[in-house]
Parts: sequence; structure tokens; C-alpha cells
Amino acid sequence: MARLGIKRTRSHSDAIVSSSSSHGGAGKPHPVVKMCGITSARDAEMAAKEISRVARSYGAESVGVFVDDDEETILRVSDSCDLNFIQLHGDESRALVHTLSKNNRIVYVLNADEDGKLINSSPVLEYALDWFLVDSAKGGSGKGFNWQKFQMPLVKSKNGWLLAGGLHADNVCEAFSSLKPNGVDVSSGICAPDGIHKDPNRISSFISNVKSLSCRS
Repeated sequence: MARLGIKRTRSHSDAIVSSSSSHGGAGKPHPVVKMCGITSARDAEMAAKEISRVARSYGAESVGVFVDDDEETILRVSDSCDLNFIQLHGDESRALVHTLSKNNRIVYVLNADEDGKLINSSPVLEYALDWFLVDSAKGGSGKGFNWQKFQMPLVKSKNGWLLAGGLHADNVCEAFSSLKPNGVDVSSGICAPDGIHKDPNRISSFISNVKSLSCRS
């Protein structure tokens, strides 16, 4: 399964591409790869083509990323964009998880400081959310945190958790080996030198390294 989404905050909208593939029947699925920060249709198409070379088959699902937006804004955007997932950043948005999770698929973001200590905690729920995502204290900064000191807390999740923060082709295998997440979220690690557009070679290298992990298992 591959995912193609839209990222939206109060100030702007971006395209996100994420990918994973799953095998029919028995066998371990490939890790999920979520590529965010894509700002043009050209970049989105390029990433989708790379995904298609890795996965035997893929679909597309939209992910709306909200940072401290209110419930009305989130639901309005989700409805107008026909979002498949709502990703919650910031205390204001995360506080709405009990309400929003009743009728929406949720990606709940946890943030860790430089030493790998969680800044916020997972919500107390009687049911499982779709995904948890662990990022550095300031998401989108391209900075990571101490993986050796980090310990993923017990959470109720249908699909597992995603790791974000300072990932690139040269350290993604180490990330999987150290923390064993169910997937990764990459942005600056696949950027061109201008820091805005995506680099096809970096995308290819990143995806290939993640794919190699599945081939070894």
C-alpha cells in the first residue's frame, strides 16, 4: 500500500507522499515510508513514480497535517479535501483526539527532546488509534533526537508507529535497527540543495535502503 496525501497548516498547504507495500498471504510487510514537505505537483509525481518501482501495487490516501487548529477548521478541511487521515500536532489539535477519532482515522504525534525524552504523552483511550508518529521537539526542523536513550511507550495503535526527525538515506537503516519502528517519515533528508524541492536521487536512495531491510527479513 502506498499513500499520497496533502499536508495543511494554518499558513500553507503542501503535498506529502508516503509509501509502503504489503504482501498477500503470509510474510512481513514492507515498512511504511512517508515523504512529506513536497511542495509541487512535479515533486509529487516524481515520488509516486519511485514508489511504483518499489511496490508491486499501491494506492493513494490523503493525510492532513494540522498544527494547533481548532475542531471546526480540521473537520472543514478534512471534508473539503476528502482526507483519509488526520495528523494531529500541537497541544490544541491533540486535545481534540477524543472527538475526532470517533469518525476519523488519526495519526497522533509525540515529540521527543534532544535526549530522547518524550515532551508529551499519549492520550488515555479505551480504543486504538491508527498510527502514532514520534518526531523531534520541533517537527520539520531536520533535526533528530537521541535514539539510544529513547524508549517507545506502550500505546494503543492499530498499525504501529512512525519515526521522524533528521532521517536520510545514510541513517535510515540504523533507525530501523535501533528503534524498530513500523515506518519512517522523511522530509529534509530527500531535499535538493535548495532545501525546498525534492531530489530524485535522494528519494531513490532512501527508498532503496528501506526496501533492502525488507529483503533481509
